[in-house]
Amino acid sequence: MLPRCSAHCSKHPGTMWVALPLCLLAALLATGSALQCEVCASREQSCSGPLQPCAPSEGTCVTVVAEIRLEGSPFSYTGKSCLEPKNCEPGPFSLTYAHNVTVRVNIACCDTDGCNAGAIPVPTVSSVPNGRQCQMVFIVDRFDRQPVGILAGTGTEDHCVEESGILTLGDMTVKKAVAGCGSPGACMKREGERKYAQGVVQMLIRAECYPAPRAGGGIGEP
Repeated sequence: MLPRCSAHCSKHPGTMWVALPLCLLAALLATGSALQCEVCASREQSCSGPLQPCAPSEGTCVTVVAEIRLEGSPFSYTGKSCLEPKNCEPGPFSLTYAHNVTVRVNIACCDTDGCNAGAIPVPTVSSVPNGRQCQMVFIVDRFDRQPVGILAGTGTEDHCVEESGILTLGDMTVKKAVAGCGSPGACMKREGERKYAQGVVQMLIRAECYPAPRAGGGIGEP
């Protein structure tokens, strides 16, 4: 459309300054514009940053918020960025690997400019037993997988989750071999590498998730 506008302006010089804005608008509409998302990272449960244009393949804005508790000490992380739609797996999930090791994560995706501004909540988990049980393992920076006990499930954590791999949160990288109870949303994890947001990447060499057996029975196979 831009060449047609230029031709029209050349024939009628007096209308050039009137037609030029319309020509520019037509050119922008013809080429399209990239999605813009808020981009930031913080060791808090919220963050804010500038809007940045996404790559052509990144058609989604994402917010990831996580809270990890190790023996009662909390560690929070929030990341916002552009993301490829195929990597978006929204929804909260929670994991308990041992009595004093818990992970709470929420992920939200959207597809309009600046839509990932604001905060999303970290999920909560009821302490009421649900009658299920899983093996309890928590080994960091080693890949030896040895059961260290049986964990009773609570609230919505009625699945057994077993994972080993590498988790990157910003400038922190952790090798892990873990097992415990998780909510159904935790079953979205798959073997291989997955980017959840800018600076939040997980590489799993093993990922199992299956309905937890009832307490009092044996820990069954998936």
